[in-house]
Amino acid sequence: MCFVTKFNKGDFISSDAMAKLRQKNPSTIRTPEDDKGRETFTMTSWVHLNRSLPITRHLQTVCAEAADATYVRSVDLKAWSELPGSSISSLEAATEKFPDTLFSRCNEVSGLWAPCLCTLETCIGWYPCGLKYCKAKNGGDSSAAQPNYRCGIKTCRKCSQFTYYVRQKQQCLWDE
Repeated sequence: MCFVTKFNKGDFISSDAMAKLRQKNPSTIRTPEDDKGRETFTMTSWVHLNRSLPITRHLQTVCAEAADATYVRSVDLKAWSELPGSSISSLEAATEKFPDTLFSRCNEVSGLWAPCLCTLETCIGWYPCGLKYCKAKNGGDSSAAQPNYRCGIKTCRKCSQFTYYVRQKQQCLWDE
């Protein structure tokens, strides 16, 4: 499966900032400083990889193993359509909407061949998500305000829950 979503620019630290800050003890097992919780994504369409160029030129390569299971949300298509040189018609031409019928969740369906809504949760247990700032030592002068300085990389944990349509329950056996 391949889930295509829009990321917020502030969700990740820039590679330039990462390069400037050296991580001490790189082999240490890390725990995140900040838990960003769970974000839910309700996918609305399949992406046809052979027509996915208007979305991004990377999609055909990145999602090659999920040719029949690449999903996108209409809200993301709308956001991308507002970028210069893009249009909602070209983006929608790369997709096929799920059927309009209301389907049950896969864990409520008994037949393996019945269509249903599948849910999959995935978590990134540790990733660099921002810069860490430390307070400067004032050297005994308590009246002088010392600026904070960059002293490391803030780490986060984040989970994503994807809900999407499958044509047969057997394509979603983990959602029991």
